[in-house]
Amino acid sequence: MKDEYSTSDLYDFVSRCESIDEFQKILTNLKSQRIEWINKISEIIRDNQFSESSMANICGISRQSVHKWVNGAIPKSRDTFIRIGFAANYDLDEMNHFLQRYGGWDKLYARNLEDSVCIFLLTNDKIEHTYSNYEKILGLIKQEIHDYDLTNEEETYETTMISMDLMRLKSIPELMEFVHSRSYVFRKQFYKLYDYIEEYINKNLLQDEEDNISLLAKSQQWSSSLRQCVSEVSQKKWYPQRNKLISLGIHLNMNISQINEMLELAQMEKLCARVPFESLIIYSLENAELEDLIHCDGTDELCMYVKNILSSLDFEEGDFFFEELPKYSMD
Repeated sequence: MKDEYSTSDLYDFVSRCESIDEFQKILTNLKSQRIEWINKISEIIRDNQFSESSMANICGISRQSVHKWVNGAIPKSRDTFIRIGFAANYDLDEMNHFLQRYGGWDKLYARNLEDSVCIFLLTNDKIEHTYSNYEKILGLIKQEIHDYDLTNEEETYETTMISMDLMRLKSIPELMEFVHSRSYVFRKQFYKLYDYIEEYINKNLLQDEEDNISLLAKSQQWSSSLRQCVSEVSQKKWYPQRNKLISLGIHLNMNISQINEMLELAQMEKLCARVPFESLIIYSLENAELEDLIHCDGTDELCMYVKNILSSLDFEEGDFFFEELPKYSMD
């Protein structure tokens, strides 16, 4: 398989794989992106004269994590890429390129609360561009949003206008006022996503039992973080994370098109065959559908099917997901 194949061609290759060995060859080819990642993270450390320890302190993570990065481990979360981007002192364009080119994530999006704070900070020449400042400002903003009464608010704003307005702000009080006046926009941005997830939770509920969500969580052995996500969805206050959404999709017995629809409601790109973990999901779900294993019936059959495929591969990038799958089949 050649590196220059388009993403759509690669998707076709993955979806048509007839054996785990055939898919393993594609996965091995995809791992070539590790070399690009090693070069990029080494460049960041070198250009900024970081040690592994100082890089870890600035990013707010362990030195062991940085050591893994320089040896080819690609960070698993978008937030980690943002931490690294701040450490590298990237501006807005450089941060967006870094997220898309090396992480396979979406660029910063003005309607997303966390991203709007990043945009504000990265285009502000009065406040130091650090991840710690980002966290402090975000904490203030979240409190502002959740304390605001949305009962009679119905205004809407174009995304491009929000982005342009963000770049004109000069101070944190201005940002607070900006968010206050657009609280409805930020709070409502994921309402359709919440409804979509709850629709699939209801489809999977085990009938004729009290507290069905708890029963579903127990039967599928949900992790504590997965339970927390669902709890926050029901309260309409969850800020979606891509890998967590994909994990939810598997646990809620969604097929590829349904997971893609959920990602789009979260303002994210569809499953990408160029990302090794996501190529695994595509391969697993295509085969599960062929074997008629995808049913919204609350069982863990799909989870265990994906787990068996993951177990048969030497695939470190899937460790975080493996930990969220059932430890054993309830059957």
